[in-house]
Amino acid sequence: MTNQYKYFQPKSSDDIKCSKDCMIRSVVIATGRPYNEVYQLMKAKGWRTKRSSADKDWEKQITDTLKELGFKATRHSFPGIKGQPRRTAMTMPSTGTWILRVSKHVACLKDGVLLDTWDCRSSCVYFAWEIHPA
Repeated sequence: MTNQYKYFQPKSSDDIKCSKDCMIRSVVIATGRPYNEVYQLMKAKGWRTKRSSADKDWEKQITDTLKELGFKATRHSFPGIKGQPRRTAMTMPSTGTWILRVSKHVACLKDGVLLDTWDCRSSCVYFAWEIHPA
């Protein structure tokens, strides 16, 4: 069975207003913690809406925030292999909680359901973190 997609916006109208916050939304969905709490933690770790391709700190911002919230993230890489199809959210395991890094986006897959504000199931997954309570 392939993984499903469900529109999900964890921000409420009372939460901090910002856009380009896929990293924050993914951590919120993976951990079940309030949006504003995760926003403040990630902002303190240097998160900002404008990032350059040279900015590699965003990975550490995610993993450090997860650790501070009491979660462990195990990184899995999915490099392209000539002649083989790339991994997508549709071909990820259908159990567990994953934060996926796809092209110019980060999303959360929980027990076979991609929870996000847009359907990126067909995007290539470059790497993913498997999320567990610490």
